[in-house]
Amino acid sequence: MTTPSTPTYATYLRLDELLSLQHPLTPAEQRDLSDSERLFIVVHQASETLLSQALVDLRHIGAGPCGQQCLTDRTERATRLVDALAGQLTLLHRTLRREDFLAFRDRFGTASGLESEQFMELFSLVRRLTKPGREHPPEQARRFGELTGAVRRWRSTHLELVGHMLGELPGTGATSGTGFLAGRLDDTPGRQHGTACPLHADGTPGPPDGTPAGEPAAAPQRPDHEHAPAVRPLRTPTARPPLGHVVVVGGSVAGLLTAHVLADHAERVTVLERDHYEDRPGPRAGVPQSRHTHVLLTSGMNALGELLPGLLPELADAGAPRLAVPGDLGVWQAEQWISRRNPSRPVLTPSRPLLEHRLRRRVLAGSRIRVRTGAEVTGLLGEPGRITGVAVRDRSGAHHARQEITADLVVDAAGRASRTPQWLAELGGRPPAEEVVDTGRAYATCVFHADGPAAGLKGFYIVPDAGQPLGAIVLPAEGDRWLVTLSGPRGQAPPTDPEGFVDFAGLLPHPAPHKWLSTAFPLTRPVGYRHTANRRRRYDRAGPGRTGLLVVGDAVCALNPVYGQGLSVAALNAVALRTALAGGRTPSAHTLQRAVLRSSRTAWEVATGADSPMPGAAGNAVRSGPGARLLNRYLARVRDHVPGDPVVCAANRDVLFLLAPPRTLLTSPRVLRRTLLGTAVPTPRDLPTP
Repeated sequence: MTTPSTPTYATYLRLDELLSLQHPLTPAEQRDLSDSERLFIVVHQASETLLSQALVDLRHIGAGPCGQQCLTDRTERATRLVDALAGQLTLLHRTLRREDFLAFRDRFGTASGLESEQFMELFSLVRRLTKPGREHPPEQARRFGELTGAVRRWRSTHLELVGHMLGELPGTGATSGTGFLAGRLDDTPGRQHGTACPLHADGTPGPPDGTPAGEPAAAPQRPDHEHAPAVRPLRTPTARPPLGHVVVVGGSVAGLLTAHVLADHAERVTVLERDHYEDRPGPRAGVPQSRHTHVLLTSGMNALGELLPGLLPELADAGAPRLAVPGDLGVWQAEQWISRRNPSRPVLTPSRPLLEHRLRRRVLAGSRIRVRTGAEVTGLLGEPGRITGVAVRDRSGAHHARQEITADLVVDAAGRASRTPQWLAELGGRPPAEEVVDTGRAYATCVFHADGPAAGLKGFYIVPDAGQPLGAIVLPAEGDRWLVTLSGPRGQAPPTDPEGFVDFAGLLPHPAPHKWLSTAFPLTRPVGYRHTANRRRRYDRAGPGRTGLLVVGDAVCALNPVYGQGLSVAALNAVALRTALAGGRTPSAHTLQRAVLRSSRTAWEVATGADSPMPGAAGNAVRSGPGARLLNRYLARVRDHVPGDPVVCAANRDVLFLLAPPRTLLTSPRVLRRTLLGTAVPTPRDLPTP
């Protein structure tokens, strides 16, 4: 009788079998292409393995005998596994060259990821577990909401990857690119694989909103007469939308994204916008930031990719640059350049008009959203604790007659110009408490044409601080242009004439940006801006009894624009709303307001933390006292270590890009050890090399 041998690591995992399963169809002599195809196979095989475990947990939940702790553990694990699946696709997006994929994709014939039985079973199980109308206890609803959010992130990452690799090129397995995939990913259980769901003439999945096949759907409202995008965002509407009529005040980025999310939970959404939309991208009078530099931080890119799959590749195709930070930028901080060899994160730098134009096209493709342009909101209807609508004046009419529009929910997305505090006072209520940190910083932006900076750089970022208060952001934008923003403290605003603007750059702590600007050609006159106070309005403290009002974007939390957080925070607000609405019950306006404020908390802490030590900082939220001074001393040590320490650099950058809360700089053992016990490694004063 033989005694079974004790399993080794290799035999327990059956590594010989597992590692023999990768067989690229590309000939081995085409080594680079074969290796790329092998990566493609490995990622998909790993995804199927992760899927198998997620399904084990979801099947157990669906079978019934699963108590509260069992449900909590298994939904949390399934959620993390699905997020890992999204990470697999992100790996492909960032490391598989598109030209390689297009070269080997024909080798696997009609094989398609849509043939994965596990892939479709997961969608079916999640639909069944989170079916609208089913009542779940609050904790269970929250867990299911997190699971649904993870599936949406995975789905949007999938669409973004396909959009990047294929666009509307024909896919494999008789598919037709992202339009087909969008329909299949939102398909109903029971369809035969390879059968596409019906598509509208504009390429969007249909019929929408439960419209029976063969019946015409309502025509989308597009006041600027633009065509709908090829891929319509995925929707899972309920039979009876719980929010009724939603009115959104302001049709810029925050308003459009909020309307997009709420349209899945409302009978209809009306967006009221003061300006008139143009057919092409261009600055708008109602958006003072239109002519200034804008950045989508990594967190904002992730959020937009989840909300509007395919938008990021579309922006890239339109010329919006994608940069690694600090890999592609010369970042000057703590009197030295940050090493470009440190780990990088991507940012996107479209102009505001391009971003808003493409965003508007996608959002308004939905038939539940109607826009009225030239409509100025002049007040709220109802009473302080119960808002029932808005008063509107038609700015394009001859008589400017007042009109009242009733609504189940009014969303203020009017930005810094929001008048909701005054309107609440006019109704007899109290305006919200405000928290303010104001440094008096002013900035100006000018557009240039020039060759790229030296050393392979794609821009500069001169970070202002208490000891060095001047700042600069030099970034490429679409159309072979460079947007240059210079900033200074109270009493030292950059000039708004081209010659004086360039001379001001000579005051920066390093001469490289000024040297580059001296050879550039200005395409516009500099445009100044002075409204840079951080201002947070605490609508969340009005109490759970208030109904009918939600405030988002800059109207609730306006941040110093020099830190480039605004667009990303608007997207994070919308993701927070989507998550809050994903459970089985419709949350109150108070709950939604708290979710919005929570989603902007990291940005608020970063911006006010950076501004509080600045000379002349004023306001009731300025951080002062012994504790603040001790914290500032520690953060100064962190900044000293950022340029030459890859660990501290990555942690600090993740905070600035709103991927991690600021407290991680205090709680990470690695960051603490390196900051407090390590010696800062200086970097050369010359321009940093890759």
